[in-house]
Amino acid sequence: MRNVVIYGDSILRGVTPDANNRYTSVLEQFMPGLEQKHGLCITNRARFGCTVEKGYALAQKDLAAQPDFAYALIEYGGNDCDYSWQSIARDPNANHQPHTPLARFVHTLETLLNDLIKNGIQPLLMTLPPIDAQKYFSFVCKNEEDKRGVLQWLGDVQLIYHFQEMYSAAVLKLALGKRLPLIDVRSYFLDRHDYRALISADGIHPTERGYALIHTAFDAYLAKEA
Repeated sequence: MRNVVIYGDSILRGVTPDANNRYTSVLEQFMPGLEQKHGLCITNRARFGCTVEKGYALAQKDLAAQPDFAYALIEYGGNDCDYSWQSIARDPNANHQPHTPLARFVHTLETLLNDLIKNGIQPLLMTLPPIDAQKYFSFVCKNEEDKRGVLQWLGDVQLIYHFQEMYSAAVLKLALGKRLPLIDVRSYFLDRHDYRALISADGIHPTERGYALIHTAFDAYLAKEA
């Protein structure tokens, strides 16, 4: 039995909106099967809305308790790359920064990786599932005035996709640079012509079918590494 801890955000909580836009988790449809099939004991520390800095603080508390985790699956970036869209809508001419600027995101994530390794825990990184920029734009802009302000600042709605893509690429680059194992979840989505159908109405969270694809990526990786 291999002890695994998960540090991440709502993606690794299996969160998706239902027909009434209430967020529910589909994790129980997939996680127990992975545990049983691959001999894992998973402790899930993923939190809705979590950034890499919040995750780092959580991991430090765990490490102080000297846990017996052998592996740590890490997934951050989706909240880090996000912006205060209401602030942008109110003042599109101001200088707006993401919740965690990219350089600070990389530095914090690398520090987390180093701390885990020093404590004998093997990090496993994953790339981010892609977002649907148009869906997300419609989700965060509640009225036409907000849309005008945000679009004035963006110039192009697809920049939302590119912002998130940069953070996922930074994770990939860190994994390659530090020779750490990586599950390239993003490629599983982008390999499909209909990947946007696997992203929910909020533009960020996968649908149930999207989470099934993430499960496929995890299962394939674990089978290969067995």
